[in-house]
Amino acid sequence: MPVDKVIITREGFLRLIDKLNHLYHVVRPQVIEELQEARAFGVNVHNLQYINARERQLMLQRKIHELESKIEKSEVLVGSTFYCKRVFIGTVVEIENVETGERTTYCLVGPYESDVSNGKLASDSPVGRALLGKFEGEEVFVETPAGIRHYKICSINVPDTSCPNEC
Repeated sequence: MPVDKVIITREGFLRLIDKLNHLYHVVRPQVIEELQEARAFGVNVHNLQYINARERQLMLQRKIHELESKIEKSEVLVGSTFYCKRVFIGTVVEIENVETGERTTYCLVGPYESDVSNGKLASDSPVGRALLGKFEGEEVFVETPAGIRHYKICSINVPDTSCPNEC
């Protein structure tokens, strides 16, 4: 069965790899050590230290499996050529809320990289989906839980690929 690929930036992909390496090489040995220490007191329902250590091990395994799955599904966006300024993953877009006049700048990223508080908007979010493929000057309407929002695309910039931290 084919796996649906998720487009992700190189920076986001490397962050996922770093997280996975951290779990494998730092957290996992700690959890194994805790589990071995707890086992010394017996493996039974009265040994809360063992039960907690086992639960932590199971949670770690789930996190590792989730990260491995994300990495497997990821398709890294590299070498894209932009012939025109169009919103796509990796572009920095400034939008204006037409009703309030408030301007916000976002870097459009893959769903695994989203961090709105740091200006990284997921391409699968309602606003991200509405912006994808649009040009400077276009207006979009986005249905949100708070109602329909009306945005205008003020500017689109393609970050310099030699500086991956710009986005």
